[in-house]
Amino acid sequence: MPEPIAAVVLAAGLSTRFGGDKLLHPYAGKPLAAHIADTLATLTLTWRIAIVPPAPSARRQLFEDRSFELVENPDPSQGMGSSLALGAQRALELGAEALLVCLADMPHVSAEHLGRLLAAGDTDVVATSFDGSRGPPVLFPRRLFLDLVALSGDHGARHLLANAGLVVAPPGLARDFDVPGDFDPT
Repeated sequence: MPEPIAAVVLAAGLSTRFGGDKLLHPYAGKPLAAHIADTLATLTLTWRIAIVPPAPSARRQLFEDRSFELVENPDPSQGMGSSLALGAQRALELGAEALLVCLADMPHVSAEHLGRLLAAGDTDVVATSFDGSRGPPVLFPRRLFLDLVALSGDHGARHLLANAGLVVAPPGLARDFDVPGDFDPT
């Protein structure tokens, strides 16, 4: 496992399909975004960073209360790529050797799964494999930070995952939360 490690939670999205702030919507007893924040708090990581929208935003307080460093995305409408670029830039500035990228709307990500990603990482990208796809959570080595910093738009880093090592997701990990009906128990 490469050290030091920065974990970044992408939490600046606009929740346009939800009709409100989905990351603060209650799910299983707490706000949706609190699940990944609390899970990351159980891991030994050098830095915890949350990419958040401009103030005022109650999301900021959720992550501050859990000792995350906040990095503001001044224009979340630019998409996930812009948030990922900001997180990679901060990891680069801090001197991180690896960047663990998580999404704030994935409450079923466990510490065990993240531990498996961290254990599999050394010098290559390690992604989560689910339903024939690969995606977050993802561990990026420092050598790719500049590629991440160059991202923009809503495309993210999918092109960097083509040859990634894979850790298979347990059932339910990639459950999607985009509209109010997604919060219904299944």
